[in-house]
Amino acid sequence: MTQRAFRNLYLHIPFCKHKCGYCDFNAYAGMDRLMPDYVDALERELAAARERLPFETLDTVYLGGGTPSLLPAPLATRLLSFIRSTFDLAADAEVTLEANPASTDETKLAAWLEGGVNRLSLGVQGFDGRALAVLERRTDAAQATSAFELARSTGVRNISIDLIYAVPFQSLESWLETLRRGLALGPDHISTYCLSFEEGTLLWRRRAEGRVPEVDPDLQWDHLDAACVELERAGYRRYEVSNWSRPGFESRHNQAYWRCVPVYGAGAGAHSYATDGSAARRWWNVARPREYIAAANPMADGEDLAPRKTAAESLMLGLRTADGMAPPAGFDPELAELVAGGLIARVDGRVVPTRRGMDLHNQIALAVL
Repeated sequence: MTQRAFRNLYLHIPFCKHKCGYCDFNAYAGMDRLMPDYVDALERELAAARERLPFETLDTVYLGGGTPSLLPAPLATRLLSFIRSTFDLAADAEVTLEANPASTDETKLAAWLEGGVNRLSLGVQGFDGRALAVLERRTDAAQATSAFELARSTGVRNISIDLIYAVPFQSLESWLETLRRGLALGPDHISTYCLSFEEGTLLWRRRAEGRVPEVDPDLQWDHLDAACVELERAGYRRYEVSNWSRPGFESRHNQAYWRCVPVYGAGAGAHSYATDGSAARRWWNVARPREYIAAANPMADGEDLAPRKTAAESLMLGLRTADGMAPPAGFDPELAELVAGGLIARVDGRVVPTRRGMDLHNQIALAVL
């Protein structure tokens, strides 16, 4: 495979102060003492990747987690400086850092801005105290508001917030209040996620024990529909299944995933994706931070994707976006079924999801894959 060059870089920072009850990400609490060694290991991996793999000027860099904002300011400064000295970054590169309101302060914001971060993804999740308690979020509405306003006043011009809906005990009225409080902050981008109960999480176990109730599917729909109404009224465009933005503030890094262009992922459990345009390969690193730090080669495993599967994944992900895509060859029966079901439409040689298709994307994924 003649691999296309990487222009998008993801770094996984797996540390958390507390792992929330709904979270099934590769994240760990109580390991802060590993941070210096972890940054050492990240730098080793990035330097080795730069030597052996094709990289062009980077369009996006994304520090995700976990909670990247937990890194002490000197470590964050060092890591951001290393990225800039190791890779060429476009003058307008989008550099995103995920932050928790509780670990966002003036010193860290100054370090992030100095290091080139120009987009902040703030994990608000909600403003309703009861919903936050169910999610086991150890931040509150006041902290979220304060962190957002501090980031804006410090000079962060591109701020995204995450919100979760269909939380047990969350009424439609409390969700509407959450949306309106989020909008009042004036974010440039909003991600809205329906709460999912992932097997093995604390929240999944609590539901199995009857300690939290099932959420009525009709209420889930009402919450989603309310988000569509409120966010569109406020001038945000739903450009992807779970993502809304003001014009020009779409997440460029996440668009790389939806368009199936190469992304290099560094860090514990990080995934990479490479393609030559027809076939593709993905691989992933060892998940546990201590094992990652100790590994001479952090890659755990990988898989080659045949052209048919590569095209199917590209179609499935492209149909997550409002703009859709030019359909690949060989999927006429599947696409005809989706058109007949009202899930997609054909527009100017492209296939695009309808509102129904955006809301029921799992049905598109099942048909395509």
